[in-house]
Parts: sequence; C-alpha cells; structure tokens
Amino acid sequence: MSTSATTGSPVHAGGPGAGTAAPHFEDFEVGQVYTGPARSFSAAVVAAFAEVSGDRAALHTEHGRSADGRPLVHGPLGLAGFFGWHHERGLSAHVEAAFDTHWDFVAPIHVGDSVTYEMTVTRTRRTSALRNGVVGRHVVVRNQHDEVVQVGRTAALVTAREAVDDRRARLGRSFPSVEWARALATALGDSAAFTRATGTWDGTLGLRLGGDLVVFRVYKGQVLEAGTRTPDGPTFVVSAPDVVWAGLLTGPRNDFTERTLRDEFEVEGSAYEYLRLTAAVVALVDEARAFARTEGTR
Repeated sequence: MSTSATTGSPVHAGGPGAGTAAPHFEDFEVGQVYTGPARSFSAAVVAAFAEVSGDRAALHTEHGRSADGRPLVHGPLGLAGFFGWHHERGLSAHVEAAFDTHWDFVAPIHVGDSVTYEMTVTRTRRTSALRNGVVGRHVVVRNQHDEVVQVGRTAALVTAREAVDDRRARLGRSFPSVEWARALATALGDSAAFTRATGTWDGTLGLRLGGDLVVFRVYKGQVLEAGTRTPDGPTFVVSAPDVVWAGLLTGPRNDFTERTLRDEFEVEGSAYEYLRLTAAVVALVDEARAFARTEGTR
C-alpha cells in the first residue's frame, strides 16, 4: 500500500499485498482512493459476455461505429469489470452484499480498449447490529487515453473485525449524519472566523451531501440548532455529490473556492445570501476538515 502525496488521501495501488489481511469494515475510511492495473476487453471476453447476457447484437459481436469498425463493449460489462477488479484487488473477502448501485455510461468502450478503475470511499456507517457496516464507493472508469467512459456509485455491506460501538471515534468522518452535524455545530461555536462571518446574520445554512441534507440554524454568530430540517426551510443550500465532499473534507487543503470555480458545487435558495455568507461556508469547511482529521487519532 502507498500514500498519495498529491491528494492527501491514502491510495492503495493494488489492494492488500501478499501477507496482508483483506480489509474489514474498520479498514475503510472516507477519502481513501483505490487504484490498480489496467484491464483490456478482448474480443473473446466480449463474445463470452454476449453469450451469457444473450445480447448478441452485431454492434457487439461483428462491427461497431468506431473509425476502424471495432465492436462496442457492452456497457454492463464495464460495470461487471469493476466488481472483478474489486475482487482481484483483494477488497471483497469480507463483503456480505452489494446494493444501491447507480451507473452512468459516459462514453463508449471498444474491443481492445484498456480501462482503469478508481474507487473513492465516500461514506462509512456501522449498522445497528454492530457486526458490519455500509461502505459507500464512487467509481471512475477511464480508457487508455485517460478519458472518462463510465462513472458510478455503489455501496457494500462489509463485515466488521469487531462488533463494537465505535461511532464516537468515527464521528469526524460520519458526514452527513445528524450526530456529525451537531458535533460540528459545537465546533462552529468556538470558531472565531465563523462567528465573525455570521455575526449579523439570521438564517439557516444547508449542506446537501449526495442525497442527504443537513442544516444549521444560525442567529448572530451562534448555531442554535443542527439537524435535517427547519420549519421555514434553509436560506440557501450548498450541494455536491458525496465524492466531492469526501475530497474537500479529507484532502490536503481547503480548496472550496477552487472547486466552486470548477462548478463542483451548486447553490439552492438565495444566491445573494450565499454570496454574503461565503466566508462563513469556508470557515465551516475548515472546522469540518479539522473534525475529519480527528478520526485518524482514534
């Protein structure tokens, strides 16, 4: 295993090595990035998938629409290849089930192309039974030209090494749980930057992480309440996919401003109030990043 000096997140070049135990739930941390060797889709592999799936269309078995007429790889074969890659990297030994899979087919893969899989851990949540936990994963598939051809997200139920209640120790990276929001609200009360930026403000700031929303009710520099809803709704909401938040909160620096310029975030509600409170959002991210780092000290 190696650590990336550019992302600030652990990068596992090939999963567990020789003599290294396969990861349990506790070994997955939000922000980890897993990569591995490229794999190619040969004509024989595509033909076998066509036979198994029953999709023997000429587009996949005889000719395609590429300049050289190469057949098109079935889109689901790229998805299936991820699970094969996951197994080959030694990451599947303690997986009990896979679910909640959403996959986008961005660009074609043709016979003979080589692809790489990059998996980022975006969430980890121990179940109430304590003996296992859910690991959220974001996957990017690139071809040999470094072009993104598929993007997906999928979750797995992974056996835990020990059936213990470690939610407090893991709280720093348990976003966007209510417990995380409330603990962050306490930290914001001690943040001079956040207090200064919201000193004259009366409103509700929301964060949407993937499909989940947390809100912070603020009155003149103090967070009065943190949770998932507010009677009048948020004044504005800063929204992004899980993988964007994972990178922002666990990466080497607070690059929120740069990410907004790349349109990685969207704003719902009052854009005017968001612009007034941008410094408060940056301060909130600073506190959330500091909170996330406490998980590594458990």
